[in-house]
Amino acid sequence: MRELTRRQAITALSAVLLDAPRSQVIASTQAAAPLGSGGAIDESGFVSIGGIEQWIAIRGRGADNPVIVFVHGGPGDAQSPFLAEFAPWEENFTVLTWDQRGSGKTYGRYGKATPGMATPEAALERLTRDAIEVVEYARRRLRKERVVLVGHSWGSVVGLNVVKRRPELFHAYVASAFLASWPLTIVAREAWIRAQAKKAGDGATLKALDAAASLPIGDLQRFIIGQDYLMGPSDLEYLGIEGKFIGAGPPPARGDVADWVAGFAFSQARALPAVAAFDARQVGVAFEVPFFVIQGRDDHVTAFAAAEAYVAEIRAPRKAFVPIDGGHFACFMDSKEFVDTLGKLVLPSALN
Repeated sequence: MRELTRRQAITALSAVLLDAPRSQVIASTQAAAPLGSGGAIDESGFVSIGGIEQWIAIRGRGADNPVIVFVHGGPGDAQSPFLAEFAPWEENFTVLTWDQRGSGKTYGRYGKATPGMATPEAALERLTRDAIEVVEYARRRLRKERVVLVGHSWGSVVGLNVVKRRPELFHAYVASAFLASWPLTIVAREAWIRAQAKKAGDGATLKALDAAASLPIGDLQRFIIGQDYLMGPSDLEYLGIEGKFIGAGPPPARGDVADWVAGFAFSQARALPAVAAFDARQVGVAFEVPFFVIQGRDDHVTAFAAAEAYVAEIRAPRKAFVPIDGGHFACFMDSKEFVDTLGKLVLPSALN
């Protein structure tokens, strides 16, 4: 999960603004330009999803390659400014990214009037249904019977619900920074923070942990304590990429940066509480699709041990829990190991 205070840390960094026109719109599926056999694809714009226009980008070096639909984290961590991070994925996969309802460019279309997110429960349900529509769009546009679904962090919660409901749409489900259990994640986070605070002689953080210990496990106050201890070097590098996009000082009043920052805050407020008592076992332990988790060994934002234990428990046609170098953003910052692992797990079945 993304931290509530993260924006405060990254807005101090220098600005590199995204050059992507907001007026660009993908035509309807029926009117979309035909794909050349084996050719590259690079298109982006708004598509009607769930009754509103939502931003989608599709990029890949070979249109015949298997398709990944990526469900971003956050809530609110829209990927439209950071498509370059997917370049290593695009050698063997065509990658569809989507700014979720209430996030990024999609938030920029509707702002605070974004419908369908009145309550946390409604937001998770609406985003799950949106994700299914995005997958259906990908299948039509790219002429694929099935795709690979990849969910990161918050996106792993949405993705879990999607593959449970519509398994026939997927070659496989792959999660990274997988949130298997909110309660176990909070316990693991607090244990790590306490150990690091003791090493640092940080009495203030230790006192805050003690004070919060009596709060319910789902109280978000417990989520925001000791954030600085959770991010390893590769995670800080990724935050630096986001920080360069946002820029130093207050965000501008309009444009992509303003929409990204405001959408992040909007989505956090409305969707994050939906997982404050989440356990993947509520969704189930039996799946009809191959189920893989590729988790950073140093991920202290979502609980590594809880994710491993859940994968051991589930029943699926194939399953694997694969640790790789890196932290919460290992799928981007340790992309070679992630993509190599992803290819070994899903390419054989996806190419058949």
